[in-house]
Amino acid sequence: MAQLLDQLNSGYLRNETEETLPAASVPTTPTRSEDRPRNSTNSRQPSGLKEEYIQEVNILLLGETGVGKSTFINAFVNYLTYEELKDAECEELTWLIPAKFSIADDDYENTCTVEIGNSDNECQQAGASATQMCKSYVFHVDDVKVRLIDTPGIGDTRGIEQDDVNFENILRYLGEFEELHAICLLLKPNNARLTILFQYCVKHLLSRLQKSASKNIIFLFTNSRSTFYRPGDTFIPLKKILEDIKMNPPFVEIPCNKNNIFCIDNEGFRFLAALKYNLSFTKEEKGDFEKSWKKSSQECWRLLKYIVGTDFNGLIPHRIQDTVSINEARRLIIRLSQPVAEIAQLIQTNLIVLQRHKDYLEANANNLNELQGKLYIPVINVRAHKMDQPRTTCMSRECCDVYEVGGVKHNHYRTLCHNPCYLRNVPAEIVGSPELIHCTAMGGTQNCQVCGCQYLTHLHIYYITETYEDKIVDVNIDSQISKDKIEVGTVEAKIKEIKDRSKEYKTEEETIIKTIAKFAHFLQNNAITPYNDAYKQYMEYLIDKEKSLGDECNKDMLKRFEQMLLNYHEEKAILDKAFEMAKDGSVEKVRTVTAADVFESVTKLYSLKYTGAKIKELYDKQESARSHELRFEEEYVHRKTSRKNRWLRLIFGFGRNG
Repeated sequence: MAQLLDQLNSGYLRNETEETLPAASVPTTPTRSEDRPRNSTNSRQPSGLKEEYIQEVNILLLGETGVGKSTFINAFVNYLTYEELKDAECEELTWLIPAKFSIADDDYENTCTVEIGNSDNECQQAGASATQMCKSYVFHVDDVKVRLIDTPGIGDTRGIEQDDVNFENILRYLGEFEELHAICLLLKPNNARLTILFQYCVKHLLSRLQKSASKNIIFLFTNSRSTFYRPGDTFIPLKKILEDIKMNPPFVEIPCNKNNIFCIDNEGFRFLAALKYNLSFTKEEKGDFEKSWKKSSQECWRLLKYIVGTDFNGLIPHRIQDTVSINEARRLIIRLSQPVAEIAQLIQTNLIVLQRHKDYLEANANNLNELQGKLYIPVINVRAHKMDQPRTTCMSRECCDVYEVGGVKHNHYRTLCHNPCYLRNVPAEIVGSPELIHCTAMGGTQNCQVCGCQYLTHLHIYYITETYEDKIVDVNIDSQISKDKIEVGTVEAKIKEIKDRSKEYKTEEETIIKTIAKFAHFLQNNAITPYNDAYKQYMEYLIDKEKSLGDECNKDMLKRFEQMLLNYHEEKAILDKAFEMAKDGSVEKVRTVTAADVFESVTKLYSLKYTGAKIKELYDKQESARSHELRFEEEYVHRKTSRKNRWLRLIFGFGRNG
C-alpha cells in the first residue's frame, strides 16, 4: 500500500488490462432507511478495506447555469474509466447525459453538430438551465455504485422565481436519500458573477441541510486548462465569500484548500466525441487533449479518493434524514395528508352505519326473526391498491361513479386521464394543483383533452382505495339464534358494544383533528414555499361533492363533514393565536409545535385502536409507489473498468490478488 501511495503522489499511472464487469440487472432506488446497505454507516470499520462498508457514493452537483454540470458527468465517467485518451479512443463512447455541440472542420468552412443521445430532461434554450429537474446518474467503479445527482442550474435566465422552484425541487429530491457523501460546487475558474450566485446557492443549501453539511462541500473548477489547472481569478472572491459566511449567520466554516479543490477540463470528453464523428485534428492539437485528459483523470480519481478515503480518513457521509428534521417532518406531514383525510372520512361512514344498525337492533329487540343474522357489529373498511407510477385522474361528478357500501354512497375514480403520468414534482393527492396544467392530458390548455373537465378537478394519485363492508360476528350469539333462544341481555349487550365502538371512533376522530391541526400549524410556521393546507382543501372538496348530489345528498354525512372542518379550524386557530401572542410578547412563554412533536404525533396516529394501522398502510402504499417512481429518475450505465487499476486498489481495496 505504501508503494502505491508513493506512485500516486509522484503522478505515475500505469495502464492495466481491463475486463468487463458483471452488469447490474435492475436499477435500484436511492438508499432509504429501510433498504440501506448493512454496513453503510458513519462508523469506520477497523479492517481498513473500503469494500467492507463502502457500497455506494452519492454526490450532489450544484452550479450556475452554463458551468458545465451535464458535460462534467459525461467526462467524469470516462475519466474514471480510461486513464489516458488513447485507451478511450479504442472503445465505444460512454455517456450518461445526451450532449450536443457544434465544431468547425479543419478548413473552417463547414460546421459539424456533434450530438450524443436525446432527452426530455435537457433544454436547449439559450440561457435557460439545461437540466430541467433533478436526476441521478449511476455507474459502478468496480463493486462501488457511484451516483451523481444532476440539478437545475442556479442563475436561470427565467428569473429568481425559477431559481426558487429549482432549489425547492432539489431539496425535495434530496429528501428521498438517507446519506449524501459530497456536495460538489462547480465553478468556472474566472467568474466575475460568482458572488451573488455562490452565496445564494450555499446559504440556501445550509439553511436546509444544517451546518454539518459544510464538511462535505468540495469545489470543482471546470474549463481550468486556461488557468493552468488552478482556480484562477475566481479564487479571491471565493475566499472572501467563505470568510463572510464564517463571520455572519449561519456562522459556518467551509474548508477551502488543495484537499477539497479540484481542477479539470471537460474538453477531453468533447474531443473524444468529435473523434467519434471522424473529425480530423492536428498532432499538436491531439497532444494537448491527451495531456488534458490525463490531468483531468488524475483529478477525478483524487476527488473520489478525498470523498471515500484510503483507510479511515474519508468524508463522513452527511445523514440527510437525521439532520434535516424539519424538512423530514414537513415531508411526512404532506404525505400523510391524504391517508389521514381518507381515514377521517372512513370514521364518519362507520359512525353513520353503526348508528343505523343500533337503531335497527333497538327497534327489533324482541323480534327473533328480525334479529336472525343481525346481531353483529358492522364495519366499513378500505383496501388500497398500489401503483408503480402516479396517475392523473379526474374527481368531477361527471367522471366519478357512485357506489353504495353499508347504505352510504362513495365516489370511485372512473376516468384515468393520464396513466401513467410522468410529470414530476406534482404534490400528491392535491385537487387542482397548478403543476397539473403541464400534464400531457391537458394538451397545453387548462382543460383535460381526455374528459373535458378543467385541470382544477384533477389530481395525482399514488394508490386507489376500495371501500368494502365487513362485520364482527360473535359465534356464541349465532349459536343462540340457531337454537331459537336468545339469552336475556344479549341484544342490550350488543347495542352497548356498538355504542362503545362509536364512542371510541369519535375519540379517534378527535385525536386525528387535533393532530392535523398541529401539522397545519407546523407547516405554516416552517414553510419555505407557500403554505398549502391539503386537509382543508380535501374536506372542502368532500363537502362540495356531497352538496352536488342534490336530493341524493346524505345530509347526515354532509353535517358531519362540515362539523369536522369547523373543529379543525378551531383547533388550528388556538395554536395560531398562541403562536402570535408569543411572538408579540403578550404571553411569557408558549411552546410551539416542533419537529419532534410531529414525529411523536405520527406515532400516536399509528397506534390508534381502529384506524391507526390503516393510516400507516395507506402511507406505506404511497411511499412504496414514490420509491418506485424514483427509479425512473435514475439513469444507469454499465461500463468497463479495471480491477487492477491502482486507484481502485488504493481507494476501495479491490484487485489485491490481480
